[in-house]
Formats: sequence, structure tokens, C-alpha cells
Amino acid sequence: MVDPIDIRAFVGGREVSRRQVREWEARRAAAVLAKFASRLGRLATSELMHDATIGELLGSPLDVQRSTLTTLKTELGHAGIYAMLKHEVAFSERVARTSVAMSRGRTKHAATCLEVPNYSAERFAAWFENLTISNAETDMVDACPDHYLLRGLPDGRQEVVETTGGSPAASRFLVDYSRTETLTIPADPAYPVQIAGSALLDDGLVIGGVRHQFRDRDGTLEALLTVQFPATVPARFIHQHQWHLACEFSNWMIAAAPFAATSR
Repeated sequence: MVDPIDIRAFVGGREVSRRQVREWEARRAAAVLAKFASRLGRLATSELMHDATIGELLGSPLDVQRSTLTTLKTELGHAGIYAMLKHEVAFSERVARTSVAMSRGRTKHAATCLEVPNYSAERFAAWFENLTISNAETDMVDACPDHYLLRGLPDGRQEVVETTGGSPAASRFLVDYSRTETLTIPADPAYPVQIAGSALLDDGLVIGGVRHQFRDRDGTLEALLTVQFPATVPARFIHQHQWHLACEFSNWMIAAAPFAATSR
């Protein structure tokens, strides 16, 4: 498939091709499809998938796999996602609490940069923020195979259930975009458009955060996308989450084209 817009991605300071980002997404899509097959079994998956088996889907193009995964997650519903991932989420919460305690305030950052010609930073940021405000769950989940549930809550926070970076287990947390005091990710004044917030558990324990920064430069949107983790998170997890950022935001950039593009 030829993408409708040109996206340059930089993972760990190194430029990677769109093909490499899609290959990473394809590997994660295969892993998530295998998880659905294992956790739900043949009868449940056939009830949710009417046109093909998961085995057949693994041989399909990535864009078909992406669409089917989003349908699977939507059809399963919030309760079904919670049930399927309950053991992983419980395990991840224990690990997160331990990591925060052992890190003693120290943090690590996963950073990825994207450049999109003929795009508006302000328009894209407005489109992205509206995903949570309007609770556009399909658009939020569709951006990455490792997204299981993303929704805006009545209090303005965002609930996230996803596999973060290279973790073996999915995690659940809340993002509070009204809180930035715990972020160690510096705000770069060269990026005037900022989306930032703290990631926390239900009891308020801060386990990380995000600071996504955008600017326009010579007609090109430049995005500096950064996620904060406790310092004890392994380096491999940080590196894998850089690819996660490249995947999800590239797909969001494509989805936002009708609103964010400055030329057609």
C-alpha cells in the first residue's frame, strides 16, 4: 500500500523507513492476533470474525490485519478486553509499582521524531486532542496493534490498556493531561504546541507520563514524541516503545490528513 502522505521517522536519533515501521507493526499485529487465538479459542474468535480465521488473516496485508484487529477489539468490548487481559494487567501493575519504588524518582525517556511535509502542527494537535474529547475509540485503537482500549473518561482523563514497548504483558493506566508537575521530559520552547500529561494508576500513583511537542518548520510538521518511564525499565523496552511511537503516530498522521494537511 502507498501511504497518502510522506512521513520521515527517526527512532533513537536514526532515520528509519516507512517500510521498517510497517514491518514492526506487522510483527506486533501477528503477536496480538496469536494472543486473541490463544486466549479466546476457536469458537469465540469465529463468533467475532465472520469472514476468515486468524490463521488465514496472518497471510493478509497489514492494512487488513489492522482493520480486523480493531473490529475484534471493538466487538469484544471493554468488559471482554478486561477479562482477556486481567492477569497481564494485574502483573503489569505490580511491576509498575515496584519499578517506581526502585527508581526513587529517576526516569528514562523513549523519544521518537516524525517529520510530515505540508502538515500543520496546530491542526494535527487539535485533531489528536479531539480523539480523547470526542471519545473516538476506533481511531485511537486502530493506530497500533498493541492498543487494546483507549477512551476518554468523563473527568477528562484518558484510560489506556496497551502493551507498552517490549513488555511481555499489557498494562492499564490513566493519562491526566491536567497534571505535568511530575514530568522530567523538558519542554522545548522551540516547539510551541505541547500535549503533556502524567500516567497514573487508579490510586493516583504516578508511573510515567508523556510530552508530545509539535512545530511548523519550512512548511513541515515536526513532532518530538516522548514517553517517560521509571529508570529501572530495561533499555530494550525503551527502544521498542520508540517503535511503538513511530507506528501509532504515523498512522494517526495519516488518519488526520483531511484535517491537518495544508495542501491537497
